[in-house]
Amino acid sequence: MYKDLIAKFLQPTILVIGDLMLDVYLKGASTRLTPEAPVPVVDIASRTTTLGGGANTALNVKFLGAKVTFCSVSGQDDDGRKASSLLEAAGINGKILHCPSRETIVKTRVVAGHQLLTRYDCGTETAVSGQTEQAFIRLLQQEFPKHDAVIIADYCKGLITPAVIGALQALKRKHKKFIAVDSRRLECFKSLSPSLVKPNYPEAAQLLGLHVQQHCRAQQINNMGADIYSRTGAAITAVTLDEEGAVIFNGNQPVYCCSAYPVASSPNVSGAGDAYISAFTLACLSGADVPAAADLAAAAAAIAIGKQHTACCSWEELNAYLSVNDKYITDPGQLQHLSAMYKAQGKKIVFTNGCFDILHSGHVNYLGRAKELGHVLMVGINTDESIRRIKGSDRPINTLQDRMEVLAAMGAVNHIIPFGSPEDDTPAPLIQLIQPHIFAKGGDYTRESLPEAGLVEQLGGEVILLPLLPGHSTSMIIRRIHTKPVLKLA
Repeated sequence: MYKDLIAKFLQPTILVIGDLMLDVYLKGASTRLTPEAPVPVVDIASRTTTLGGGANTALNVKFLGAKVTFCSVSGQDDDGRKASSLLEAAGINGKILHCPSRETIVKTRVVAGHQLLTRYDCGTETAVSGQTEQAFIRLLQQEFPKHDAVIIADYCKGLITPAVIGALQALKRKHKKFIAVDSRRLECFKSLSPSLVKPNYPEAAQLLGLHVQQHCRAQQINNMGADIYSRTGAAITAVTLDEEGAVIFNGNQPVYCCSAYPVASSPNVSGAGDAYISAFTLACLSGADVPAAADLAAAAAAIAIGKQHTACCSWEELNAYLSVNDKYITDPGQLQHLSAMYKAQGKKIVFTNGCFDILHSGHVNYLGRAKELGHVLMVGINTDESIRRIKGSDRPINTLQDRMEVLAAMGAVNHIIPFGSPEDDTPAPLIQLIQPHIFAKGGDYTRESLPEAGLVEQLGGEVILLPLLPGHSTSMIIRRIHTKPVLKLA
């Protein structure tokens, strides 16, 4: 069901309105303190600049497959030009008003290893001038009718003024649109009767005047549907609760409690809300019911926060993420994107291959050891035709489907991929797609006897040979079966 919905993400056109920012990451190592004060010195090794704020919402919508236009304001400065360049490179139709009296907002983070040490911000955060405000309203009047939906990404940085909201209200009366709002001041958008609003827990607590609690947040929020609706007028409200998932309201009624997808122990939450509202909006436009839209949005946010920088979730990654629980992978494109997603999450991929015709304790021991070498174990399994070409017409004993079902029952195995063709019965094509960190094989091989070893190392991987249990092989089991005396009944 989910994959059918995701396929429809490619159809809508989305207008994103919001504050434009740049996120800069200065990364390096810290081995000493400065003599001026007890603070670390960071030797900067890399500088990465990404789109932030409303621009990251537009980026998420684009990467999820839809066509997107982003309307905003920046300074008439190098950072503003950099932002426009990044939008263009991403294939986003950027409609940016460059204002000489403003400075583009930039948030700079200093990171040592994986530890964020500090963040410093610069740029204009006061309300735009009356002249800029009117120019922006004229821009919205041109763009609003052209799109299927509007996402308002309000970071309270001076762009979404009362006059802009009034102009959006007038436009909605003339052109009925799906309008999603992500803002810390949702009550200001009630006049729009939004289709979707997405407060996180602190924003919801502030909106409702609730005491902030660390536990049982879903239970606390679940009873607040009437109050939320009276303050926002939203058709759907998704209150995100970090590890507790989300509570979803349809009008004033709670209709779904969405569980959170597992994430890394120290997730980078920058951009999670952008991915969430983008996927939720596209899911609704694709015909999803509220629970399905919430599940897809939660998956997109989990993907985004698994990355190192302010990040987004792509259509391919979302499709692959929903395949994580599918052990059988047959589509090469899906396999490639699944591998890329694991790597973006910092997970080490181990790949091995074989016939696995009659699974025995030697296989179990070997696959368990292979899994211990990394985080994800992908197993290539020869097709029936491939085994016949390699081992003769009397093999395999078990069909591919039977062999895959037995392998899938093993907890150590994450994914199983059939392979083999008349042109190439080696796993080289799979290795090319996966580009594993480790290629594991049994100790009955040598590096020189593995034709794939050079390819693995060329792609930056490592070949590791694992010892096998002596006296355990499929061929030996078959020989014992054939030579065992047949008992005759008297």
